[in-house]
Order: sequence, then structure tokens, then C-alpha cells
Amino acid sequence: MATAQLQWPMALAVRLHDCPRGDPPIPVPYDPTFLNATHTSLLVVQDHKPTRASRLTVTVLNGSDGKRVPLVLKSTDTIDKLQRSLLRKRPDLTGSLNLAYNGKPVQGHQSLGELGVKNGATFITFQRCIGG
Repeated sequence: MATAQLQWPMALAVRLHDCPRGDPPIPVPYDPTFLNATHTSLLVVQDHKPTRASRLTVTVLNGSDGKRVPLVLKSTDTIDKLQRSLLRKRPDLTGSLNLAYNGKPVQGHQSLGELGVKNGATFITFQRCIGG
């Protein structure tokens, strides 16, 4: 009985006009089952390995008075927990406590790990003006 042997990866020839930036043509590996396909879809698979929560020391800089508040949190903690910890140390910051990290406002449901927060990171409080 003869068996067909699948060779993987095969290379698809790339013409120079297919490279808009003038990159040199490089053979692109492809699965031969897609040779005559007109459409395909990709499925994103997330690796659900349990991650070990690491302890982080972050600083919150009050944009109004320039005071810094150090906090020790876990990478799995959310921004809501960070805000609660901050309010325990600085109850005078009640009201609209808006935080920014890397120049972007952060949402309460986001975890420090999702945001890519590293040890020693700084969050900045800011005031949001309502109106037009």
C-alpha cells in the first residue's frame, strides 16, 4: 500500500511586487491544504496555565500635590484594589480617583498583569473635567 507523504513546511514563491516596502522575497511556509482555498479563519487559543502572582511595589503620584504613595500589590490585583489600598493610606483623595499608567487612563477591572505593570511602576492621579 502506497502512502502519500506530506511535506511541511512547503514554500510559496513570493514575487517582488508582492512586497510593498521592497523587502527581499522570502519563501513563505504554508500548509498545502490552503493552496486552493479562498477563505480561512484563525482561532485564537489562550494558554490557561495558572500564573503565579508576583508581588509588586508600585507608586501612586498625586498629580495635584506631587506626593508619592508606595503600595505593595500582587500582579493579579485589579486597579479597583489599588484604588482601595490608596484610599486607606490617603483618605483625602476620595471622589473621582482617576489613574493613568504609561500615559493612558486605566479601568477598574483591569489587572496589573494585564497592563504589564512591572515592579517600581508609577501610576499618576489626574482630574477629569466634565463639560464641553
